[in-house]
Amino acid sequence: MKKGLSVCLICVLLTLLCCGCGKGGKGVQLVVPLDTDPEYLDPAIASSASERNIIANVFEGLLTYDENGAIVPAAAERCDVSDDGLTYTFQLKHDLRWRVTKLASGVLGDEASTFDKSLTAKDFVFGLRRTLDPATGSPWAPMLLAVKNAEKVQSGKLEPKKLGLKAKDDYTLVITLDHPDEGFPAALTLPGAMPCNKTYFNATGGRYGLASEYLIFNGPFYISNWSPGTAITVRRNGTVGDVAYYDETDVYPASVYFSINNEQATRDSKLMNGTYHVAPLTAAQAAETDGKNGVTIRAFGAATFSLLFNCTDETLRDNDIRRAVAGTFDPKPLQELKGDPAAAGIIPPACICGDVSYRESVKPIALPQLTKKQAKRQMQEGMDRRNLKDVELTVLCTEANETAVRTAMQQWQSVFGVHFSATVEVLDEAALRARLLAGDYQLAFATLSFEQSTAQQALERFRTGAEGNVVNLSGKRYDALLDAVARAKKQSDKLFTIRAAEIHLIEQAIVLPICEASKSIGLGKGVTGVSFTPTGDVLRFQHAVCA
Repeated sequence: MKKGLSVCLICVLLTLLCCGCGKGGKGVQLVVPLDTDPEYLDPAIASSASERNIIANVFEGLLTYDENGAIVPAAAERCDVSDDGLTYTFQLKHDLRWRVTKLASGVLGDEASTFDKSLTAKDFVFGLRRTLDPATGSPWAPMLLAVKNAEKVQSGKLEPKKLGLKAKDDYTLVITLDHPDEGFPAALTLPGAMPCNKTYFNATGGRYGLASEYLIFNGPFYISNWSPGTAITVRRNGTVGDVAYYDETDVYPASVYFSINNEQATRDSKLMNGTYHVAPLTAAQAAETDGKNGVTIRAFGAATFSLLFNCTDETLRDNDIRRAVAGTFDPKPLQELKGDPAAAGIIPPACICGDVSYRESVKPIALPQLTKKQAKRQMQEGMDRRNLKDVELTVLCTEANETAVRTAMQQWQSVFGVHFSATVEVLDEAALRARLLAGDYQLAFATLSFEQSTAQQALERFRTGAEGNVVNLSGKRYDALLDAVARAKKQSDKLFTIRAAEIHLIEQAIVLPICEASKSIGLGKGVTGVSFTPTGDVLRFQHAVCA
């Protein structure tokens, strides 16, 4: 047992030592940290950032993002859209195949020798049907409701086979929509639009995506090793042992080693010393490392610095108390301190709606303002309802924002008087983030980073029970607004309803956006060719090189 462990450790060390940049920049191993260990890698249900990053590299949909952030064909050779915008006809590449590893062959059992590894239009039909089948419970279904009959299928009125999805032949996929949707191409880049082989899926007996042996792959890489809690290694999906990816020469890295490491404090140093080739960084880390040791920074306008209210807190679950606090908050000291533009809403500039920037398509949303008299009355009504003699709040913030936060607290004290008190608790960014994720706070000044590229997806994080719902909102009215966004058939209606959901969060004092913020990705010395989604939430390494 000890000898086996030693051999494993030596292999890991050799892997890490061999991750430097190679001659010509191609054929290297890249090392990239992930915040969390993926729980499962079934594209129809996977939702965490770690899961989506693995999926983006081992699966390939009809469309993807290139290095410039543009949507381009991937498994599709081309796409023709009808003049009315209702019919998308995809011509698939003719040499698409599934990578079936030795472990995956074991799952097929007696069918392994006869399993057809060809990837056809039927695999995309089956994958999309699974995503839109309500029994799957896919988080990606709301982004695909433009597909003909999708709403009726989601409500259980029709079977998934009635969806507007047709494999005309092995290489021709026809998708019919109920209504034109400018955001449909972006939706087809999401995990929920990945292909799925019906025969293999059924062979897994409900375990699809739970481990590497319960997956087959069609992307530029395949999973060669999944060590839970430690790392996932993906290797170039080449010709060794099994011809799979249609153009092995179009995949530049030999492999990508995804290291499980949620210690944000170490990422900048590991990026500068060459341990990591690509890593997400905090704003402070990005400013410190930019230009040093050849590190370059890609910044994405995908975050909003905000005042967050924990809706499950015994005091702040009262709407009137929250709104009284929010209505007397002055954002100017913090905006001046940070030097960033005032936020026009919760959704950051990088998020799109259809094929355009959401923020550029709607009017800014003003923060609520109350007179001193109105605020005191609202506070007292909330206190009476909850039988409170005093309101005591603790506000979390980082050291960089402490002075401005204390100014805001003085304003609250002057309005509400002796029966109100607020204290500040200063934390570093990692500790603050941990407290938010644990729901262990009352009020917090923090940066909300959005991991989804569309405005609709950005707001889904606040849905009841959703992952990333750090304000712990559980609201039928808000959930109904999100449902209305998914059902909107016109771009103008979608924009209007998304903005209405934003206004609800702000007016109900759940999230108060203060100023725009950036999310930063650090690229190590000589690293280029990484593809990013508009918000930088998903990285694709097919064309990455390290010169």
